[in-house]
Amino acid sequence: MEAGDIILCHSKGIIGASIRFAQRRVKAEIKNAKWNHVAVLKAKQGDDWVIIQAEAAGVTDNKMLSSVAPGGMYEVVSLPPQVNRADFLNFLETQVSKPYGWLTIFSCALDMFLPDSICLRRNGTWICSGLVAAALWFCGYAKVCDWQDMYTVTPAEIANVI
Repeated sequence: MEAGDIILCHSKGIIGASIRFAQRRVKAEIKNAKWNHVAVLKAKQGDDWVIIQAEAAGVTDNKMLSSVAPGGMYEVVSLPPQVNRADFLNFLETQVSKPYGWLTIFSCALDMFLPDSICLRRNGTWICSGLVAAALWFCGYAKVCDWQDMYTVTPAEIANVI
């Protein structure tokens, strides 16, 4: 494991279950619909890692990997070799303290019933998978450059491309 590696998470609770349910409704995402959150390793601290993630408090870099999926599980996946690790981490660090994308989550829920009909979001806000998708796009990772809307990408879509 090293800084910049991506963490795919499966947490317990109603929000995680709702995200997994929504991903299963989109056939292309079924393969990795068990993941409901995405984060990134930032720095090793003792036996644990500090992570960067978009969570209810906004984009943070002060939580530990051991706390990321309480009662659930996670998998650390190496950052694809085509992605410049320093640029990837730099992009993520510039987003720390940006607010969470509550309106984006609402829009994603609407898309479940009205695909691509309504797109709502507030500039400068992030959901976890959108944040990681944007960092990959910023670094020119070709597999994400064709996504029509990186801001509403799901954890399953991130898992599918890495």
